[in-house]
Amino acid sequence: MAAFDKESGHMSIQQAHGDVLHLNVGGTLTTVLRRTLISVEGSMLASRFSGRWDDSLEKDRDGHFFIDQPIELFLPMVNYLRAKASETPLAPPVTSPEFESETQRRNFVRMVEYFGMTPGIFPTQIEMCRGEPETAEISGHPNLGVATREWTTFTLGTRGHNRPIKSFSVILGNVERAQIGWVRSGHFVRLLRSGDHKGVGEEKYSFGLDCCRGGLLYEGAFTKLEGLLTGNGSVIKCENKGERWLVNGHVVASSIALDETFHLPPDLQQHNLIPAFSGKGDWKICEVELDLSDKSSKSHAPPR
Repeated sequence: MAAFDKESGHMSIQQAHGDVLHLNVGGTLTTVLRRTLISVEGSMLASRFSGRWDDSLEKDRDGHFFIDQPIELFLPMVNYLRAKASETPLAPPVTSPEFESETQRRNFVRMVEYFGMTPGIFPTQIEMCRGEPETAEISGHPNLGVATREWTTFTLGTRGHNRPIKSFSVILGNVERAQIGWVRSGHFVRLLRSGDHKGVGEEKYSFGLDCCRGGLLYEGAFTKLEGLLTGNGSVIKCENKGERWLVNGHVVASSIALDETFHLPPDLQQHNLIPAFSGKGDWKICEVELDLSDKSSKSHAPPR
């Protein structure tokens, strides 16, 4: 009987995904499919409207689910999710909502963050830029990561918006010669290049943390960091475009502390930097932080 109840509950949740939900958004009535609201896995919005909590959610006097947000902010997010659901390889990519008012844009970003929707509304993606495509497997959200059988270099970029990535974390798996850092998008990142190559921090227009040798690299120049140890399960965080580096929560390097021995040129401290990493093995990307700015003059890459 317990097994039947469990199965019945599972079926009801599955059936609920096709429900048409009647919403009252800040006083404006609208309707949306449940599967649209839950399409960003792991978000608060997906959890709230999963079907498990319908009885406890706030409703207006007519029984409509009440969302205490302005319709002019919430509806663009829903329309974006609708467009993503019907996106095809042959059609132009869906772009994130844009606003003429800077105040409105910032309020939209704040709402998206509140609902945990940033990975879905302002997505990031991993791309190979050095190596052989058939040797690597790339996973998207919510399990952003790579597994490669050969030494390869990847970049972490954005899709459909101009909000630069300012910080990110890498969780190491079983990785050989891991190099993690930043590259100049306009110079380092070209068309996919196969064959032998240098890694992040070794090639021109790049700098990064060399986990194998325990130090920092800038265009091949190496600075030793005493006591730097990484391994399977280590979490490496690169903050504010390389201004600070942490391993398992402990600061191992900063631009201020290394000013005399590892001074980056001004052109590598500007807005045209994107995350990149080299190695052989598997790792996951997490804690991606986007800049509030979306101005194209500060963007590291154009929307694709």
